[in-house]
Amino acid sequence: MTIADWILLALFIINYGLIIFANLKKLIILQKTCVCLTLPLAGTIIILRLTNYLPDSFHIIIVSVAAFILISISTAFLAFEKIRSLRILGKIASLGNIVCWITLYNSIFKIHSVPAWFYILASGIYAAIIITSCIFSGKQEIKFYFAFAISFLLVTHLHFCSLIFLCWERTANSIMLFAGTTLYAFLVSFHFINTTKLNIKHAGKIRYSLLVASQILIACSNILMIR
Repeated sequence: MTIADWILLALFIINYGLIIFANLKKLIILQKTCVCLTLPLAGTIIILRLTNYLPDSFHIIIVSVAAFILISISTAFLAFEKIRSLRILGKIASLGNIVCWITLYNSIFKIHSVPAWFYILASGIYAAIIITSCIFSGKQEIKFYFAFAISFLLVTHLHFCSLIFLCWERTANSIMLFAGTTLYAFLVSFHFINTTKLNIKHAGKIRYSLLVASQILIACSNILMIR
């Protein structure tokens, strides 16, 4: 690792420590500021590592930059989720992040020939998760179901790509990618059910932790893939 890598890693650790401190002391402004800095710092560290593998990593770097910019915007806007317009823009940016990762991993369908039964089995499992989530959410307006369906279909497409990688390649990067996309899919389901039904007290902290973990795992899998 270079000096820049170590400095950024130190800043990332300090930033996360400040988040914990701000939560304990209820310093809202400090907490929101540090929350907004976490993913940009993590993304910068990972992208710098990817530059060591240029020119092979060029496309991965472009996609990763776009993905981290969008998710950082989403995190910043959702930190002020009481403002409806920012909340909506934050969710749109989050969907854009998923689309970015999909464009990177969609190539798996050109690399491996996936049998029809695998598509059918996976579709059945994902459909069951959507139905179960809707049941647990209780009776809601159609727009809630529609928003969840769009978000979950996108994230499950990403998850399905990682599942193919895991089943057909079984490498360290495929395991890390699958773990990241699984956390991302769980995050979408958890957010929907909690918003409509559960209202868990610390749901925001759980969502944030899942988001950070999923993004870091997905992005770090790229480093293992290109090595």
